[in-house]
Amino acid sequence: MDRGERRPLPVFLGWRRWFWALVVLLATVAGGLVLSAYRFQERLAPNTFVGPVPVGELTPDEARRRVRVWWETEKLRPVRLVLPGGSLVAETRVSQLLRLDDEASVAQVPVQDFWDAAARWLPGQKPEKRSFEPVLAFVGDVARLKREAVKRLPKTSPARAFLREGRIVRRPEAPGRTLDGDSLPDTILASLRDGRDEVELPVVEAPKHVADEALEQIQEVVAEFSTRFPRSNKPRNTNIRAAAEKIDGLVLLPGDRFSFNETVGKRTIETGFKEAGVYVNGRHDTGVGGGICQVSTTLYNAALLADLKIVRRSNHSLPVPYVPIGRDAAVSYGSHDLVLENTGPTPVAFSIQVGSGVLHVRVLGRKDPGLKVRIVSEGHKSWDRGVKTVEDPTLPAGTRRVVEKGGKGHSVVTYRLVYRDGVLVRRDALGRSYYKGGPQIVAVGTGSAPSASTIAQRAPRSESAETESR
Repeated sequence: MDRGERRPLPVFLGWRRWFWALVVLLATVAGGLVLSAYRFQERLAPNTFVGPVPVGELTPDEARRRVRVWWETEKLRPVRLVLPGGSLVAETRVSQLLRLDDEASVAQVPVQDFWDAAARWLPGQKPEKRSFEPVLAFVGDVARLKREAVKRLPKTSPARAFLREGRIVRRPEAPGRTLDGDSLPDTILASLRDGRDEVELPVVEAPKHVADEALEQIQEVVAEFSTRFPRSNKPRNTNIRAAAEKIDGLVLLPGDRFSFNETVGKRTIETGFKEAGVYVNGRHDTGVGGGICQVSTTLYNAALLADLKIVRRSNHSLPVPYVPIGRDAAVSYGSHDLVLENTGPTPVAFSIQVGSGVLHVRVLGRKDPGLKVRIVSEGHKSWDRGVKTVEDPTLPAGTRRVVEKGGKGHSVVTYRLVYRDGVLVRRDALGRSYYKGGPQIVAVGTGSAPSASTIAQRAPRSESAETESR
């Protein structure tokens, strides 16, 4: 071969062209991928659902909007809340029970990145369906539902303790049923997620207010007080018995309060009370429930001697005949009340017996043998309210008739003295009792002949008058 002759390089040159072409191609693809990745918008994994709502391949914002649109219809769905057995507690809507958290609902769905999305185009890649429950918060009024449910559930029979024939008789509490407030939200959530339009509410046995062990601590008479009443006044005596029966045996745990009006309730003919004598702004009158102030007064005095806390007490507008001045306790539904509190370390109970002309109240519990109580009054003052005359044309001229006997006014301060082992340890001021009394009202006839309408001469009762049983 001639030394100056050159070898041809067509293969080598062809390879170089292909190499640079490949480099350019890879660079173009890489640039495209980088640009695509840069422009890629994050989306939720394909074939995913929030409840019944498909959210796959949507952006999180798009998914949240779609879930909210679904909820706008879902929340209007009517729901019946019932007790076991089917008794209806409430009819409402989903929106009154649950609130949607759309952000949390979508946040639990996995997000696909650029490479996940690119991998889906590979052969044999088929995403599996995945479902996620909507995130719902319970916003129902548990307390209201509980109140409504309790109205329809078996009631608790409260614990009672009495003194009968010289011995303590205890009746343990029989618990009723109540709504299980702890599991209520989860029960409603689970039912509504399943698409049910009727939810059976969870019910459990109500906890005992007075445990059997606490009831056993009531072992003896701590204090007692009695008052007398005329046996001939049958309507008044009926009222005394009716009120006494509602209080008899009632148990107060340490810290519990007793309200006379809450316990006895409104005094009406329908609830067994009769028309009898009452005081109205210093005048004698009649009203339904007349006489029950003797029950509150007798209980008040027994509570004083048992060293219970007197939270609320009022005196009458006129003194009552069955206790000393300053020792009465007027009650009138909606105004005057007697409220007592057990501030001692053990339970107490009120045992009330109505005999023939005698009302006996005992406070039962555990007696402190070193404790003695005395009730004293100081600074008693009284004044005459005079006589007021009114003309009455229905009476013959010159005729006089007492239509309201009235009564003197009084003022007195009462104290409770508490002794321990003979030493005065406390002096409780029970307040000043002010009895305004009322004038005697005498009708003077100005007519010529008697009339059957003399009943009209009583002064009319004002709307603001407060009726006090007596």
